[in-house]
Amino acid sequence: MAEEILYGQGMPTVVEPNMPLVDNLVEDMRYKGQLLARETKLSSGVISTVSIGFAIGFILAVVMMLGPFAFVGGM
Repeated sequence: MAEEILYGQGMPTVVEPNMPLVDNLVEDMRYKGQLLARETKLSSGVISTVSIGFAIGFILAVVMMLGPFAFVGGM
C-alpha cells in the first residue's frame, strides 16, 4: 500500500523544484494581470467620455431633426 517513512536514516536530499510548471504559472498570472489592467484602463476611459459623447450625440440629433425645418422655411 503506502510506503513507510523511515526517520533518522541518513542525510535528507534536496528535491529539485519543477521550474517549467512554476514558470508557466508565473506567465499565466502575468498575462491575466495585464489583461485586467488593459480592461480597467479601457473602461475608465470610456466612462470618463460618456457625458461628452452623449451631449454631442444629443445636439447632433436635435440639429438633424430641426434642420429640415430651417431650410424649408416653416411652410
